[in-house]
Order: sequence, then structure tokens, then C-alpha cells
Amino acid sequence: MNKDYIERLKETFRTLEDKRDELLQIGRTINKNSKTIIYSLIRDDWEEAEKYIKENRQLVKQLYEEVTKNYPQYYNNAFIPLQEYVEAEVVYHYLKEGRIPTHEELGIPEEAYVTGLMDAAGELLRKAVEEMIKDNIDFALKVREILEEIYLAMLSLNFKNFDYRKKVDYVGGVLNRLIDYIFQKQTRRGESFNPQKDNR
Repeated sequence: MNKDYIERLKETFRTLEDKRDELLQIGRTINKNSKTIIYSLIRDDWEEAEKYIKENRQLVKQLYEEVTKNYPQYYNNAFIPLQEYVEAEVVYHYLKEGRIPTHEELGIPEEAYVTGLMDAAGELLRKAVEEMIKDNIDFALKVREILEEIYLAMLSLNFKNFDYRKKVDYVGGVLNRLIDYIFQKQTRRGESFNPQKDNR
């Protein structure tokens, strides 16, 4: 084969590998930021959460544009970071505004959106438990309502994909756990609430 041609191939693959490494690094940062955002929100550290929300949005825009316009072969590498981003944004919007954003608002494809949305159910449960420990049962009741909405909405989509159906079952399980915790809290008024101890 022509040596010049092989050299061009070599250069192309070096460039692609470098770009893949760059995109993977952006994805890792998005994952880390998303976890930090959720952790901060559960602790009511809004200043910290807002800082990472802003950075995350810029990184997600960069990542998504790269994999859709220039490097579609790396879209699968971007899927998990996009999903993590949605999860953090759902928790953020719900706690700040009492609503769930759409995939259009987040600039994210539907597939990553629904998986991130369903994963957010677990984080909303964590926040509800934290609030119940502080005797804020009203917050837990509101989270129960939104989890029911998410569950019924996802159920109505009637997914054929097994992984999506598993996620729907996960949301149902999270909802049932919250209902159980609320029942425990309401029937033990005046007692300390410790779901880990109560469910051994």
C-alpha cells in the first residue's frame, strides 16, 4: 500500500483518538459535577449547586454539539454524561421551581432524558428522607406526588426496550419506598425517624 496514504491514515486515527480522550474527559467532568450538584442540593448548599450547574450546562452543550455535528461515532460515549446531567437538572428544577423540565429545555435527546429523569427519582427520595428527619412531612408528600406523576408518565410510554422497562420498575420501587416511609413517619409522630434502622 502507498506509504503516504498509510501516514495519512495514521494521522487521522491519532486525531480521532485524541478527540475521543478529550470528549471522555469532558464526560467525566460532567458526571462529577452532576453528583456534586445533587449532593449540594440535598444539603441545601445552593451556592455550590449553582456554581456547578452553570459549568455543567456549558460542558454539556460543548459535548453534545461535538458528538452530533463532528464526531457522531462517539455519541455512545456521551450518553451516560448526558443522562447524569439530566438527573442533576431534574432535581435542581424540582427543588427550585417545583416542576420537571422537558428535554427541549435541557437541549438533550429523548433517550438520555427519560433515563436521567427516572434516575432522579432516587435522589428525590433521598431529599424527601432528609426532610422527614427534620419533620418536614409536607415536602415528602409533595415528592410522592411528583414521583407518582413520573411513574405513570413513564409507564404510559409502554417501552419495549428492556433497560427502559427496568428503569420504570425502579421508579415504582422508589415510590413504594417513599410511601412506606411516609406511613412510618405519620404513624410514629413524635418519634425520631430513621428509615435505615426501621427497615432492617
